[in-house]
Amino acid sequence: MKKNVKRRGAGRPGKDRPNGALLLLRAGQSAFARHGFEGASLRGIAAAAGVDPALAAHHFGSKEALWEAVIERFALYLAPYVAELRELQTQTKIPIRVRIETAFRQLISGVCGEPESGMLISRISAERGEKLDLLVEKLVRPYHDAFEPLLQEAMREEVIAEQPLEMLYFMLLHAVTMSVSFRHVLGYFGEPYEDLERLKRDMTQCVLATFLEKPSSNLSRRRTL
Repeated sequence: MKKNVKRRGAGRPGKDRPNGALLLLRAGQSAFARHGFEGASLRGIAAAAGVDPALAAHHFGSKEALWEAVIERFALYLAPYVAELRELQTQTKIPIRVRIETAFRQLISGVCGEPESGMLISRISAERGEKLDLLVEKLVRPYHDAFEPLLQEAMREEVIAEQPLEMLYFMLLHAVTMSVSFRHVLGYFGEPYEDLERLKRDMTQCVLATFLEKPSSNLSRRRTL
């Protein structure tokens, strides 16, 4: 005798994927990073997340709403890093060289925690428009506004060479984000960086050596004034 099985209504998402929203957010972020907003589709995102397309409609309703949710999730991830940078601004008893090194290390660690961030910024920047406006408002500007005062102070104290501030910030940001997002390309020229811890270590060494003045040069410069 067959058991009565309660069938779900057409178009309703199943209840066997309790983490469906999170899976969709992660798949959405990856799709937007790789294909841009216009190139990504809600159906393709659902397939990548391994869920029924009806679940995407149930949770988000539209690709636009999913995009906004992806950015909000990213903003929540970024918030502690922004707060730490603001705290570093207030810790004036700690030498600025120590604080700016901490900020550099924090940037690298944060980007390695979301390796597709550089790809996302790059793709959406190419499309411009409202999607880029939202990305800048929620992600790029808060971090920029928290980081720049530290760079300014470091230049005043000759820990960083004097140079155009905005150019310095964006060169630093893109050097880190793009190197992490496209680390697979390094495999064409040397050992690929599959280990993110090794990547963080080597990148930190390069960033500190490239963007910070050597203490000895600072000292000799002051003596000549």
